[in-house]
Amino acid sequence: MSEPEKKGSPWPWILVPVAAVSMFFVLRECRQKLPPAPDHSPAAPATVPATPEPEAAPAPAPAPQ
Repeated sequence: MSEPEKKGSPWPWILVPVAAVSMFFVLRECRQKLPPAPDHSPAAPATVPATPEPEAAPAPAPAPQ
């Protein structure tokens, strides 16, 4: 005695590819309609103000006697 073979529904084989293709086009349209992302990089490179370091500063001239 063997079990009769069960037949699956054909609907998942139809709906899953249709849903995947539909989702592809929906997401593609959403991506094209989004405004461009704001540019967070500065236009000019940030500069650090030059502060004289004690080692780099010239030594004061000795006072004349």
